[in-house]
Amino acid sequence: MKKIVGFFIVLMIMMSFSSTCFSKDLKIGYVDIFKVFNDYDKTKEYDEKLEVRKTAAEEKLEVKKEIIEKLQNKLDLLKDSEKVKEEAKLEKEINEYRDLEREVFTDIKKERDDKMKDIIEDINIIIKDYAKKNGFDLILNANTVLYGSKSMDITNQILKVSNKNYKKKK
Repeated sequence: MKKIVGFFIVLMIMMSFSSTCFSKDLKIGYVDIFKVFNDYDKTKEYDEKLEVRKTAAEEKLEVKKEIIEKLQNKLDLLKDSEKVKEEAKLEKEINEYRDLEREVFTDIKKERDDKMKDIIEDINIIIKDYAKKNGFDLILNANTVLYGSKSMDITNQILKVSNKNYKKKK
């Protein structure tokens, strides 16, 4: 009986020590990834470059569109024998227009997707480094947090670090 009582006493002492050893205050924060992404200088700079490419592509397409419209207007004035030849030209121009449109916007979309992945990776690395340097145990995406104290929101700090690091790399 003494052995059983002694065992329980030792067990209770071990349990009391283990709870004090493992009770640690967790440092938790959350980040609005969309805000960081949208306000990140790298994202803004890339969006500007992409807009220039998109505008140039739209100008090329507009030139093709004008050629197609001229051919369509010309068709109305031609005789039946000449229409066949011009219809072939028109169809060729329409196909070129569609191919160019598909190619340009597919290329732009692919490039944009690749760049967005790169930017998200940058932000994730920055968040991990920030967490390690500042002793965070857990950082959540603000979109999954139903409620969080403003003091736990580290979005602005992450954004500052992101932009500062990006300026250094340039």
